Amino acid sequence: MNRYDAFLQVLERGTFSDAARAMGYTQSAVSQMVKNLEEELGVTMLVRSRTGVTLTREGELLLPSIRGVANARQLLTEYAANLRGLESGTVRIGTFTTISSSLLPPVIKRFKEAHPGIRFELHQGLYADVEALVRDGVVDFGFTDLVRCGDLQHEPLLRDSMLLALPATHPLAREAQVSLEQLRGEPFIQLDEGPGGATIQRTVAQHPELDVQYRVADDYSVLNMVENGLGVALLPEIVLHNTNRKVLARPLTPPIRRSLVVISRRREEMSTAATAFLHELRQEVGQS
Repeated sequence: MNRYDAFLQVLERGTFSDAARAMGYTQSAVSQMVKNLEEELGVTMLVRSRTGVTLTREGELLLPSIRGVANARQLLTEYAANLRGLESGTVRIGTFTTISSSLLPPVIKRFKEAHPGIRFELHQGLYADVEALVRDGVVDFGFTDLVRCGDLQHEPLLRDSMLLALPATHPLAREAQVSLEQLRGEPFIQLDEGPGGATIQRTVAQHPELDVQYRVADDYSVLNMVENGLGVALLPEIVLHNTNRKVLARPLTPPIRRSLVVISRRREEMSTAATAFLHELRQEVGQS
């Protein structure tokens, strides 16, 4: 672990003590590495306080270059690992709950069985958080909704349907499929997709008859609320097919679909381990 990595860990974790625990170093060792970096560059980049650390103006200006150096070093390490047959390396993924809880675990397990020296770092957040992680080079790749990917390199991963989640005793449970117009007057729980929204937010905006009474950022919290009779919700099919909640799912008419994509900055910068894992992930999606 070099001083560039130590600096980024302190910035991400918020304190020297948390960074030290994550890295397996003493706090004084991490502090010394960051101090050495500041002395090397001739500027103070972090302001220390009792509540944590913040970037100085100089730190903000140098942060992209420091990330670039750290990423270049990791890319070199990954390339060397490729020459050794994927014996070591790290796959850094920006993800959100739906993907990290259902799709990734079995693929990671299978990949680690074939390549036990590979480590994984999952950075979880909303769509906007994942996109920022990709743009800043914190992760090798991430996942987002096709309607949001903008200027980032992207490729299709999977297409899933939005389904209506209902309490088990709801009158609409008798219907084979439900239109959004039938939800007029029903308490509606909206999955908050973060700044800018995506498929669900766009759907809600197009249907003012939906009575949004709750906005919740986590899809499994939405499931709990539906199960307890607080309202109905639109949720991705992949979530509703991987739950043991007493919640019923009904298809919508007309159907509403979401396209998920893999986003990255520049594919040629992606580590060898990340490229190999993406290949495994595509095979999993193709077989499901």
